Amino acid sequence: MFNLKQYEDKKYTKIAVYVVVTVLISFFLCILVSMSGGFFQKVFNVIGLVLKPIITGGVIAYLVEPVVQWIQKKLKWSRAVSVITTILLVVLLVLGVVLIAVLFLGQQISSINFDNVGNLISSFSDQINEITTRVQQWFENHSIDIKAITGGVGNFVSGITGTASDIFFAMIFAVYFLLDSDGIAGYWDRVRKIFIKPETQAKVHEILMDADKCFSGYIRGQFIDAVLVGVLTTIAMLICQVPYPFVIGLLTGVGNLIPYVGPVVGFVTLFVVCLIEGAWSKLLIGGIVLAVLLFVDGNIINPKLLSSSVEVHPLLVFAAMIAGSAVGGLVGMLIAVPLAALVKIEFDKFLDRKEKEKKGSGSRK
Repeated sequence: MFNLKQYEDKKYTKIAVYVVVTVLISFFLCILVSMSGGFFQKVFNVIGLVLKPIITGGVIAYLVEPVVQWIQKKLKWSRAVSVITTILLVVLLVLGVVLIAVLFLGQQISSINFDNVGNLISSFSDQINEITTRVQQWFENHSIDIKAITGGVGNFVSGITGTASDIFFAMIFAVYFLLDSDGIAGYWDRVRKIFIKPETQAKVHEILMDADKCFSGYIRGQFIDAVLVGVLTTIAMLICQVPYPFVIGLLTGVGNLIPYVGPVVGFVTLFVVCLIEGAWSKLLIGGIVLAVLLFVDGNIINPKLLSSSVEVHPLLVFAAMIAGSAVGGLVGMLIAVPLAALVKIEFDKFLDRKEKEKKGSGSRK
């Protein structure tokens, strides 16, 4: 009699059973979700609303932790006093930047020659109407819903207004994380030892070190670089007597927080302010100076500040920014790039291991 068991491989049989059970469980979960009538969607939305300030607070705590440690070490203050001092310094710095921005922007906006703006609008009104008509016709010919696009823009604006409340709660979580960092680290270290095998702990530690390299090197460096670019651009525009130098410097610096966005924002802002004032000669001079400044930043300053991070292909950067923006807005965009860098590091290490395994098996043959 034919005996099937003699051909049975217990290892692959076990794997096949796991796959079948996983597929069945996934199938029944999909049915359950489809029959829930949006209940699970609401649960996921609530979880997302709760996790967003927690994750943002963790990022804030991670960024200011070196400052807390420096104050605690140099001034011999307690952990609590050092945390409170650091948070107050951060809040005062942000408020100071906002106040200066409002004062300078208000002064410069009030000095705008609105007669020039009116003349420009009236001179271009016919062209604008013609372009608008053609764009609408193009959307209609390609069956594109304009209302859906404008609705998406509205959702983006409402998301920006909701960021303020997220930041408030994120600051509360950040203070808690900073005050009880030892307790939180000890708790998760206990969890790690219980649930993770000793041979796996080394790999987890390696991944965490790679993550610290990517995030600390990128996020802190990117913030410093944005401040430097904003200040240097403002000074350069002042020297060249370009209209509204603070506006150009502020927007260029903020745009520089996101890779490849700063130069676009800077040149567009420069063009708009020179268009309003009719300062075409200043546009040429300012454009050359801004191009030189951004070239120096992109090839010297930024690489030095981000020397501890990893090189990421521009296509991966754009894909990561789109995904990060969809998940967490501006904060998501900032986190997405170092996260993509971390994924790239781990994937490169995986490829290296596979290449060594193939070379080893080839040499044995």
